[in-house]
Amino acid sequence: MEIDQTLYGAVNSAAKRYPRLNALYYKGRNITYSATLREIDALAAGLSRAGIKRGDVVTVCMPNVPESIYALYAVNKLGAVAHMVHPLAPAAQLKRFMEKAGSRLLFVLNIALKDYAELADCVQLGIVSVSPARSLGRLKRKAYDFINRADIVKGGGIRDYDAVTVKRGASEAAPYESGRTAVYLHSGGTGGEPKVIELSDMAVNALASRVPDILDFMDRLEGTAMLAVLPMFHGFGLAMGVHAPLCYGAVSALMPKFSTRETIKLISEGKLNYLIGVPALYEALLRKPEFSGEKLKNIRIAFIGGDCVMPDLLDRFDARMREGGSGARLFEGYGLTETVTVCNVNLFSANRAGSVGKPLPGLECVILGSDGAVLEAGETGEICIAGDTLMNGYLNDAAATAEAFTELGGKKFVRTGDAGYLDADGYLYFRQRIKRIIKIAGVSVYPSEIEAAAGALGGGITEACAIEGKRDGKTVIELYLVSSFAPGERLSAEAVRDGICKALGKYAVPSKVEYLDRLPKTLINKVDVNALKRLTGGEQ
Repeated sequence: MEIDQTLYGAVNSAAKRYPRLNALYYKGRNITYSATLREIDALAAGLSRAGIKRGDVVTVCMPNVPESIYALYAVNKLGAVAHMVHPLAPAAQLKRFMEKAGSRLLFVLNIALKDYAELADCVQLGIVSVSPARSLGRLKRKAYDFINRADIVKGGGIRDYDAVTVKRGASEAAPYESGRTAVYLHSGGTGGEPKVIELSDMAVNALASRVPDILDFMDRLEGTAMLAVLPMFHGFGLAMGVHAPLCYGAVSALMPKFSTRETIKLISEGKLNYLIGVPALYEALLRKPEFSGEKLKNIRIAFIGGDCVMPDLLDRFDARMREGGSGARLFEGYGLTETVTVCNVNLFSANRAGSVGKPLPGLECVILGSDGAVLEAGETGEICIAGDTLMNGYLNDAAATAEAFTELGGKKFVRTGDAGYLDADGYLYFRQRIKRIIKIAGVSVYPSEIEAAAGALGGGITEACAIEGKRDGKTVIELYLVSSFAPGERLSAEAVRDGICKALGKYAVPSKVEYLDRLPKTLINKVDVNALKRLTGGEQ
C-alpha cells in the first residue's frame, strides 16, 4: 500500500477495489466497503456544510461503533484533525482535552448525553449525538434507546447524527500533505506526563503498509477479520484494529466492550481470524472452557502487548491452539503511541522467547546509555526508535517534543523512556519504564522482571505488580499478586520471596508480598500502577 495518501484516501482506494466485500462487522450486521464509503462521504458532506474545514479539530468520544469509524475518516477527508478520546472520560476532563485541542465539534453516544450535554456550550459547533444501535436498523435502534433510556435531545447545540449527514451531498477530499497532523491521541508521553500526541497520515499509513510483514505467513488478507476491541483512542486499536484491515479488504470486527462470549462466538462462526489485545483479554479467554476445540482453527495469529506478560501466558495460549488443531501462536510485541503503535514484534519467521521481537522492516532500534552513546548488544539503556512511523510531536509543547527526540547519524529517533537491551541478533528485550526503575542500595531493580519471576513460580499467579514503597525512610519493593487459586492453595509470601531471590538476587526481593482480588486497571485495561500506589499507600 502506498503511504503517500490520506487515511481517507487509503480506505477510499480499498473501497474501489473491494466494493462488495465486508468492511465492518457489528453486532450481527455486515457492512460492505461500498456502504462504509457512502456513510463516510455522507458525514463528510454534512460536516463540511456545518463549517468543518481543513485544519479544524473534531473530538470523537465514542467506543468502537460504526459511526466512530465514519467520523474518523469523514473528518480526515476534509483535512481536519480527528481528536480521539475515551468515551468514559469525565465531563470536566473532556472539557480540558477539547480546550487544549481547540476542538470545534464533539461526537458522543446518546446514552452519554446526561454526562456531556453541558459541554454543548463549550464547543463552537455543539454536539453530535449517536445511537450505538443506529447501524442495526430503525426497530433495533428504537428498542435499544428505549431500554437504555437514551436521551433523545435536540436543540441547545445538540443534533442527532442523521440530521448532520448529507446523503446525496458531496465534499471535496483534501489533498495529501506529507507530515500533516491527522489524529490527536492522548498518552502518558515518553516521560510519563499526560500529552496530546500528533500523528500524521503518513505515519499511520506507514504502519498499515507493514501489515504483510507482521502477518508474514499470509498470502491474502481479503475477507479475513481482525478483532477491533481495543478502542480508537489507543494507537494500537486505531491503526491495527481498524485502519490496517480496511486498507486490505479485510473486516474490522467492532466490539465496543470486550466480551469473551461474543469473541468465542465470532471465532466459532469463522468471523474472526486475528486477535490483538492486552494480557487481561487473553487471560479472560483462557479461563473459558468454550475457548477450545476445532473452532480455534479459524484463528491464524494473535498478538499481545501493552502490559506485563506473564511468562506462561504465551505457552498456555499456544498449547490451547495446538489442542484445537490450530497453527496460530501468540506473539509479544512492543510499541508506543509516539511510533503510532507496534515497532518491534515477534513473528512466525523470526521470534525469540523473552524478547519483544525485531524492529519492523524500515524501522531502526538502538539503545542509548545515560551519556547519549549507543550501547553494545546486551547492555541496558533507553530504547530509541527511528523510521517513518514517528509522531509529529506533542501538541503545543515544544519543550517536551524536543526532549522526546534525538538525532543519531543524521536520523531522527524518538526516545521512548523505556529501558531495554538488544541481543547480538537484533531482538529487543524490554525491561522497564525508566520512570518505574527502583533503586535498592544503589542497584537498579526492574519491577517488570520481578513480576515475570513471580508469574513463573506457579501457584495460579495471573497478575503481578511491583511498586516502590518506603519503610523507615528506606526504599523497599512491594509486590501485589492476583491468583486463580484459593487462598489456602496459593504460594506463601516467603515462597514468593525465595523464588524471586533465586531468579534475580537479593536486591529484587520484595519486602511485602500481598494477594489482592484484582489489580486496578487503566481505561485500556493495563495495570494502573499509580492507582495501586494510592490504594496501598505506596510511594507517590
